[in-house]
Amino acid sequence: MSFWPFTNPLNSNNALLKFLDSVQDVSSVTVNDLIGDPTVLLELLSELHSIKGNYNAKTGGGTNFLFQQPPPQDANGTGSDSASFTSSTNENNNSNTKDTKGTKLIEILIQPQILTGLIDCLVKSVDFFHEQSMKEEEAVLELLNAQPPETDEAEEEELEEVRSGKISKESEEEESEDDQFRRMVQAAADILSVDLWIILNRIIETPTIMNELWLIIDMKNLLESCPTVSYLVHILDQLMDTNSIELLNFIRRQKDLVDTFLAKIEVPMLMDFFFRVIQTDKPDSPTGIIETIALQNIIPKLIDILKPETSQFALDSCIPNHQLFFKQTAATDFLKALVTISSNAALAVVLETNIGPNQLTRELVSPEIVNAMINDIMLVKIKEKDGKYQTNKSGISNVCSLIIELIRKNNSDYDLNCGSYSSLLQNGDGSPGEINSYVMFQWLKDLEQNPPGPRDPIYLGDMLELFSNNLDNFAELIQMEPIHPMNVDSNILGFTRFKLSELIAELLHCSNMILLNSKKIKKIISVRDQIRSQQGKRLKKALEDQIAFPESPNIKQVTSGMDDVSLDDIHFATHSSDESNDYKKLVDTLDDVEDSEDEEPSISPENPFVCAERDKTIRADPCVGDYFKIKLLDLNILYEIISMFTRFPWNNFFHNVVFDLIQLIMNGKLNSFNSYLLNCLFATDLCNLTEVVVKSYKEDAGPRPGYMGHLILISEEIVKFTSLYKPDLISPAIVTAVQSESWNWFVNEVLLKTREVYNVVLGAEEGDEDGNDYGFDSSSVGYLDMDQPKKIILGDASNHDEFVHDNSGKDDDDEEGDGDKDCDEEAEQNNSNSKNRENEEEDDAGNDSGDDYDMNQFLVPEVNILKMTPSGDLDKHEDDDDLEDDENDGDHDTNYLENLSGSSSSEDEDSDGDGVVEDQDIAEDEDEDKSHELRRVPNHSNQ
Repeated sequence: MSFWPFTNPLNSNNALLKFLDSVQDVSSVTVNDLIGDPTVLLELLSELHSIKGNYNAKTGGGTNFLFQQPPPQDANGTGSDSASFTSSTNENNNSNTKDTKGTKLIEILIQPQILTGLIDCLVKSVDFFHEQSMKEEEAVLELLNAQPPETDEAEEEELEEVRSGKISKESEEEESEDDQFRRMVQAAADILSVDLWIILNRIIETPTIMNELWLIIDMKNLLESCPTVSYLVHILDQLMDTNSIELLNFIRRQKDLVDTFLAKIEVPMLMDFFFRVIQTDKPDSPTGIIETIALQNIIPKLIDILKPETSQFALDSCIPNHQLFFKQTAATDFLKALVTISSNAALAVVLETNIGPNQLTRELVSPEIVNAMINDIMLVKIKEKDGKYQTNKSGISNVCSLIIELIRKNNSDYDLNCGSYSSLLQNGDGSPGEINSYVMFQWLKDLEQNPPGPRDPIYLGDMLELFSNNLDNFAELIQMEPIHPMNVDSNILGFTRFKLSELIAELLHCSNMILLNSKKIKKIISVRDQIRSQQGKRLKKALEDQIAFPESPNIKQVTSGMDDVSLDDIHFATHSSDESNDYKKLVDTLDDVEDSEDEEPSISPENPFVCAERDKTIRADPCVGDYFKIKLLDLNILYEIISMFTRFPWNNFFHNVVFDLIQLIMNGKLNSFNSYLLNCLFATDLCNLTEVVVKSYKEDAGPRPGYMGHLILISEEIVKFTSLYKPDLISPAIVTAVQSESWNWFVNEVLLKTREVYNVVLGAEEGDEDGNDYGFDSSSVGYLDMDQPKKIILGDASNHDEFVHDNSGKDDDDEEGDGDKDCDEEAEQNNSNSKNRENEEEDDAGNDSGDDYDMNQFLVPEVNILKMTPSGDLDKHEDDDDLEDDENDGDHDTNYLENLSGSSSSEDEDSDGDGVVEDQDIAEDEDEDKSHELRRVPNHSNQ
């Protein structure tokens, strides 16, 4: 062997050279001749990888090959099946040249009997590997039954010993027939998936070969554990890379494409390949795959998989019908992945692989599919012998996770691409603003600039309305006590109640979207849906016409059927009569419709938003967003969910859901039915949220409940809300709640101190002045609003009384009970004490191990509760823009407040575009006419 690295590889392939020289008729070579001999096989694979660079250039550079067509068959069907190609180079086809040897090798490999034989190896391997797997399982079961291991560790060690012994035994013996077949299967897969366009082209352009390869997917024993799966997918991936158009044409012509892959939905590698096929169909480069699988009813068939069977409700086993559970989980994961890649561009996880909204996700939120998810999956329950009902926990989990993903990936509030109307969304400084109902309506109405199409954003209004109609059934499930698992006696939340609460929170998020709070937009959406329906009929006809031809259809021809619908020829039946109007007249009539969200209500402290008259007005003709909120309130679902917050003190996942629900309500629109949800949160006879917080912190419980951290987050939301808005213009119940003596105590005595604890730099050591300004022991955390640092160990119940009833700012002879004094008196005394703190702390510092540092640098400014929540006179909100907010202890920084959405749509006219009221508008709030608008108040300055 030559040591020169650039020597022709064929010079060292002695066995392969002898084989090629011995071949006189390429049509007589068999697969066994190629891959039966291990030496020839090894040299063959090495040679293929060495020469593929020279043989992959179709045009320019390298060698160009022209396939020679085989002679036609005679009347008896006989004839030569051999295939060959000739080189277009001018070199001498001398038997000793490298090109000639490589050409001969490839010419052998592309012979029909060779390619068919290689695929036959893969076909046979499916049943072979299945039988081997069954034998191994039987052997393991016999071993475990003979000598049952005492522990899981012992079982694993025993199995490992068996595997090691089997491997060592096989290595000592000669190659068995099974091992030889395994090697041949691996070799067949390597040859069929090699990166040589000549071979791959031959496969894709020969229907019989391609059909035989594709039929492997249908084989019954092609399971997840079968090695053939990875071989097959590797070959298909190579075909996708080198012959994507031809492969997609082949796939699109499969009339049972959807059934083929759904039968293998539990085989992840195959479904991943199917998913990659779908991803090729992008708006700017359509391939017709989405239309094809939509016509084959992929969405209804996936939903059918999610429907429960009676065997899933069996209680006599730990995991009843686990195989169906796995199948349903796989179907849900596929649907969620489809929703993820079909999101709006602004919400795309990976923009390069995102295909945008399409008819599949639109069908997923259609009334027919949503009704099936609700009635045939979520609401199914079985009555047990003891009279209790068992819910479809698995189905509820699957559907809830799917709906949540649909809402998150199709949030219309992020659709800022509104063509020529996008300029209306910009702020005064040119930065992008927020979408509003006026711009959205104008963009949807302009059918010339924005014609309806299958890639339009998804409208979630129909889905939300159907869930609203069924909220009474969901309320019944939420109130239903779960069936306890075996050996569990304690009170449990249950998976059904948790997932439904999570779904309610996301549906509330959905109901806050601008698109779902406009009646005009809903009507223009219905117009666009009807136009799209007629486009779909044209497209279906175009697809059927193209697929009818045996040759590969042109992709542009397949997708052109959606563009030939003339808008002037479309007529719609009006809702009021059977007469029909063309789309232009129907759209023009929508301009006369007034939206409730565009009206600024006339309100005052004497006539707040939450009143019987306004409640009656909204209920008379609600938009779909308000309709959901009305049902949520009437059915006591909001109260039921929040009341469970303290009943399950250690379910932090549920606590997070409740916090999310509360946060959504406090950040929702105020001139909508959302104000009635706010009233429910604060009303003493309903959720009574402030009292829940106060009571939890006054109780001396040990250990502290797991929801204490979430209560701090909730209380921060309450403080932020009452600092941004005028509660007396919304509901008297909110004013009563935030002005109560107990809430004042909590904010001044607990919340402020907790903030200081949370703001401590962990790891800072006492006296450490390098890199931070905090000087205290890292082994504990303290709050620093007292005369000297006092250490509080977080999570230690023994500190409860000291933390809640702090008397550090009082004289030594003060009694412990004085912590509940009137807020104004306490604030006055704190201000008095603060004047003498500097001198006192200098004296204290001399007694503290000689450490010399100024405690004033750590003090949080004294904040009166009257400046964090509305005072008695809520009309007089302080407006002092000259005051610096830098001394604020973290309440609300100005930039954060300016990014929050406004309280009403009218803010677009009264603000500079970012939802924050202009300074000149704030100055006019003292005027009687301006003080009663439902809008944000300015930041409260903390002195």
